Amino acid sequence: MAYKIKRAMINLGLMAAIVMPGMVSAELIFTAPPRETPEAGQKLYGPLAEHLSGLLNEKVAYQHPGNWRKYKKDMQKGVYDIVFDGPHFAAWRMQKKQAEAAVKLPGQLSFVLVARKDQNISDKKQLIGKKVCTLPSPNLGAMTVYSMYPNQMSQPKFTFIKGGFKKVTKSMMAGKCVASIMRKSFFTKKLPQETRDKLVVLEISKPYVNQGMTLNARIPAAKRKMIIESLTKGEGKNAARPLFERFSANATSFIIAEGKEYDELNLLKKNNMFGW
Repeated sequence: MAYKIKRAMINLGLMAAIVMPGMVSAELIFTAPPRETPEAGQKLYGPLAEHLSGLLNEKVAYQHPGNWRKYKKDMQKGVYDIVFDGPHFAAWRMQKKQAEAAVKLPGQLSFVLVARKDQNISDKKQLIGKKVCTLPSPNLGAMTVYSMYPNQMSQPKFTFIKGGFKKVTKSMMAGKCVASIMRKSFFTKKLPQETRDKLVVLEISKPYVNQGMTLNARIPAAKRKMIIESLTKGEGKNAARPLFERFSANATSFIIAEGKEYDELNLLKKNNMFGW
């Protein structure tokens, strides 16, 4: 009797293993990096997922990845169908997972490497062996500064600061490091002039494509076209308004992204020592 019960439980487990993949694939998973709490993420991306569900006549579920480690793991496994994030992630998925660039926010992203003037540093080579504050990997700013020092034997000592560029700057000015990497727009528009006067710019990165959305190859071409048209010219613009307010205050719609824009942006590939 005990054997029969055990055997039945095993059979049920096998059936669940067969059914569950079908259940997962019955809906499209939309996600973004875990930069906010699951509740905040739902408020930010939930309306867009709901709009896409109606547009495609297919369930699109927003899924908060939980943490950066799981985001990386699930991205590498190809779990996500629709993803909004930075260009380095998009370029990686396009090369590794055959994802397609769909839309992007207007404008560009660039970063500045700065040092405190009181350290008498005038060249980025002088930072080798010294502490440089940065947001943790795989933030685009972090990947940018890593790429400035491709030789692992000749790099700064990276000090990871959580909480945004404001905290990165505060940590640098408090003496936790002699330099830092930050968004150029943050440096020019949000950093007080009195703080900028105490810093020297060592290098400005090339401009990158702004944050955008990629679509998994599993989404048919006809539906990819529907998504792009809605987000650039249709009702999708309204559903994405919370996202614009957070990441691109002057934006009123997405713009079409071209695949060739991402050809040299797979910074994750260039930084394999950090887990990619």
